[in-house]
Parts: sequence; C-alpha cells; structure tokens
Amino acid sequence: MRQSQVLEFGSSIAVLLAAGLCVGAGHAIERWSNRSAPVAGSTWFNLGCFVPASILQSVALPLVAGTTVLAVKALGGGLIVLPDHGWGLPLGLVIYTLAMDLAEYVYHRAQHRFPILWAMHSLHHSDAEFNVSTTIRHFWADPLIKACTVYLLVGLSFRSSPAIVEIYGVLAYYNYVAHMDVRLGFGRWSWLLNSPRYHRLHHSSRPGDENANFAALLPIWDVLTGAYRAPRPGDYPPTGLTDEPGPSSVVGAIVWPLRANLGVGAPKRRAAAT
Repeated sequence: MRQSQVLEFGSSIAVLLAAGLCVGAGHAIERWSNRSAPVAGSTWFNLGCFVPASILQSVALPLVAGTTVLAVKALGGGLIVLPDHGWGLPLGLVIYTLAMDLAEYVYHRAQHRFPILWAMHSLHHSDAEFNVSTTIRHFWADPLIKACTVYLLVGLSFRSSPAIVEIYGVLAYYNYVAHMDVRLGFGRWSWLLNSPRYHRLHHSSRPGDENANFAALLPIWDVLTGAYRAPRPGDYPPTGLTDEPGPSSVVGAIVWPLRANLGVGAPKRRAAAT
C-alpha cells in the first residue's frame, strides 16, 4: 500500500473516531440536561449511515481535492495573503473564519433554494429526532460539492497558513453543539452565535418556520439577509420533514436523492425556498 493510501485510510479512521467521540460526548450532555430523555433511536442509524458515507467520500475526495489544489495553485495559492505571525495570526484567523462561515451560509441557502441540492440536503432535515447525531446525517456527496465550489472560492481568495486552517477546523466542531437536543440559547444575544435552540428552529417541521436561521456559526448572516428569527421563550418545535419520513435503511440514505426514481418517495419540502 502506498504512503498516500495509508495516510488517506488513517485520515478516514480519524474522522470516524472524531465523529463518534463528538456524538458520544454530545449525548452525555443531552442526557445530563434532560435526565428522563432516552438516547434517540436515530443515533445508531445516523452513525451507521456515516460509515459508508465516509468511505464513499474518501474514494471520491482525491479527485475533488486534486482539482481544487490545482486551481488554487494556478493563482499562486490565493490572491490575498493572510497574516499568520504574532498578532497577525488572530486577525488572519478572524478573516478566514468569516470567509468560511459566509461560504457555508451561501451554500446552505443554495441547498434550500435549488431542488437538485435540496434533494440531497433534505436527508439532513429528515431526522425527526433532532440531536447531536443529526450533525453527521448528510448525503455523502454534499461535502465534495462544497469542496469544489464555495471552499474552492475561499481558497482562491485567501492564502492561509496551515495553523489558521487547523484552528478553524477545531472551531468547526461547534456544529455538534448547535445540533444538540438541549434547551441552550443565548436570549437577546442569539444574533451573535448559533445555539441548539436557534438551529432547532431551522429544523422545525412546524408550518411557518421555513426559511429561517441558516447560519452555521454566526447568525449575523441571517440578520443581514432577513432570515434571522430569535427563538421564543419556551419554544421547542418538532423537527423533521412534513411530507415524508426519513430513510429506513442505510442503502436508502446512500441513494437518498434518487429515491423518487426507485419508488420510495420524492423530496418536496423547502425545495422552493428562497
């Protein structure tokens, strides 16, 4: 086995272990927050789907990553060089975090706007037991599409040091916090940082809750685009799709966008969202 293949395999195992640890820690917090709540039944299903999804991603990633790297190198590694020494490191990290979070936001809005992307993203919204494991419930091709679109755009715009990229990678684990089944919110400061209550409203299956709270990390993007909706005190809406159940098998999750062609339903909700 070549060294690159060994590194790729090791990276895939590390991703699986990290996801398992985050889900386990998140569930411990969920149980502590609400001692009467059992472990959600969707948790094992989401973890089971994550394994083949990670394998498929690792198979396709070299091609996607290679194309992205070549495109970035063609422009000299990014148009704007971010500072990464001394006091310049925090500044470079802030700029990179804002750029990446905006990229996540733009792509997320596109997922709710264009039917072809919603056909994939609806898998994430199909979890009626919204909890920390919902974080990893994504169609396997979604990260690959982001890598060669919005992430590529950030790479072409900014040349960042490995330290900045790695620190942002750690910050991105906050996504697990935002998906926890806990009643954590920031009240009047909810526009500053995403929270489980803020993001649960985005996953709400209640009529009238569509098109709100798309932010991954910073709700300021929702504020600027008119999609900001502060959670009301005591409000804890149900989640999931309104017109169809989620997948009943791992195979169903892997082929989720093609389920209409396979006679197992079609994506409808939020496909026409703006």
